[in-house]
Amino acid sequence: MNRSVLLLTVFFFVAAAGEESRSAADEKRVVSGAVVRVSVERVGEQLLAWLRQAGVDAERVEAAGVVWRQGAMAADLSAEEALDLLLASLSAADAETAALVRACHAGQPPLSQQYTGAKQEPFYRDNVRVWHARTLVQQRYYDEACLLLADISVEGLVDPAALLFYRGISRLKLLQKSGAADDLTLLLNSTADVPARFRAVAEQMQAESAKPAGSLGEVPQLMSDVQRRLDLGAADEPVQKREDQIVAALDKLLKELEDQQKQQQQQQQQQQQGQGGNAQQPQQSGGQAQVRGAAGAGEAERKELNENGAWGMLDKEREAQAKELIRQQFPPNFLDAISRYTRKIAEQKK
Repeated sequence: MNRSVLLLTVFFFVAAAGEESRSAADEKRVVSGAVVRVSVERVGEQLLAWLRQAGVDAERVEAAGVVWRQGAMAADLSAEEALDLLLASLSAADAETAALVRACHAGQPPLSQQYTGAKQEPFYRDNVRVWHARTLVQQRYYDEACLLLADISVEGLVDPAALLFYRGISRLKLLQKSGAADDLTLLLNSTADVPARFRAVAEQMQAESAKPAGSLGEVPQLMSDVQRRLDLGAADEPVQKREDQIVAALDKLLKELEDQQKQQQQQQQQQQQGQGGNAQQPQQSGGQAQVRGAAGAGEAERKELNENGAWGMLDKEREAQAKELIRQQFPPNFLDAISRYTRKIAEQKK
């Protein structure tokens, strides 16, 4: 065994002494079957084993050992801090890892990452992916983060709470509610040492994921997703699909409001007839009776969100009627959100 590897090995055993009491205390707090982070001691052992497997030379092994030693001596190292320390240590030994870390710190994370050779080992690949995905989520690259995290298990991770939290966010933002609910439930109910800020946000997201798919409450989320994609420079098929979903959801909303209005009118007419009133029932043209589509069409004609910011499926008269119905039935911010969305999308499409 050369001098550098020997020094690093000795350090890991020394660090284990300080970690032992902490690990024992952690184990007492964790119920059977819970998701538990890997101890700092174990991460150090895995780091040394991976450096050996990857064939890293003695000088870089020693550099990684210095970084690890300086960080791992801190008391009560959180899982997030341990993951950051692992990436810093790997960066000292591997140029590709260092390049990834620099790019993420600069706010320009690569949207994908290839893993070859020793980097395909779960210890390296999965922990680096979780760290990488954290920056992708912060930059709103939810599709890419989902791809990175899709097949990662919580077992053996330095920071399993981060996996569940960031994957849950990404899935919820992409309206993958079932998968998001699974991640958030596991995070909140069965994961040890979840940071308070994770728990607070996850509880809100869990309530959001419980809303049924296809509900009108998804309209603002769909709008937000389209706007996000356009902000990131995407104008591809997913954007068009989201726009179709928005138009369909608004069409459904208007049809439901129209049906409610008709039902109210019928009830009023029945009440008048029951009171002996013989007043002539008001006649309405097909265009006035129908809030959506052509007169008596029964189905709205599919149109694009047009360039002046109007609602693409409605003419001006029916758009005004629809807005009035929405004002009566929904909170004010609902209509404001629709109006802001259509104006902004129109501006970006010019």
